Amino acid sequence: MSKNPPPIEWPLEIDYRKLVGERDWNRLHPDIQKRFSLANAHRCVTYGGVMYEVYLSFAGRLLAQLCRLIGTPLALYSERNVAMEVRVYPDRKLQGMTWDRFYYYAGKKLNRVRSTKCILPKAGMVEVVGFGFGMHLTVYEENQAIVFESKRFFWQLGGLKISIPSLLTPGKTIVKQQALNAGRFRFSLQVDHALLGRVFYQVGDFSEI
Repeated sequence: MSKNPPPIEWPLEIDYRKLVGERDWNRLHPDIQKRFSLANAHRCVTYGGVMYEVYLSFAGRLLAQLCRLIGTPLALYSERNVAMEVRVYPDRKLQGMTWDRFYYYAGKKLNRVRSTKCILPKAGMVEVVGFGFGMHLTVYEENQAIVFESKRFFWQLGGLKISIPSLLTPGKTIVKQQALNAGRFRFSLQVDHALLGRVFYQVGDFSEI
């Protein structure tokens, strides 16, 4: 019996097919299409795997520690072959899906990184962390992989929403999910700052538990 419950029935719709566009959607690998279809995108699911590389530059390490003030949205340490568990589940308050990542570093405390993808009216997809901070995302296909790319960062408090200048953000963030064999997929993340260069990079392979 699967440990993952059935899809959520409360009103929630993140339609990746619309976000990507019909042309790009048809170019995605069938496994990626299935994982991000309306039938599956809202499931509670757990993935397990290994992040072969977790890299933070000196500036990245400082930024990761500073961001602990808003809920630890970034991995904290550079290391290779880090065991991971990723739990995806709904957030009723934000009407989105939370990606809860657990990094099991050797000899260190558990590093939990959490963010929520949701749809804002007239704004499309955003990914939010703690205390109203988030980023607008563009979603597209590249070599059969699905790609999430940051457009701009913001801070929101109630009805007040303020764009954050790019130099004051971690940098352009690009996340890719590429299908491998036997239902596995490769996850990669890179963050490049306009002045500081590459501050974060991660790559690893995962599969559903």
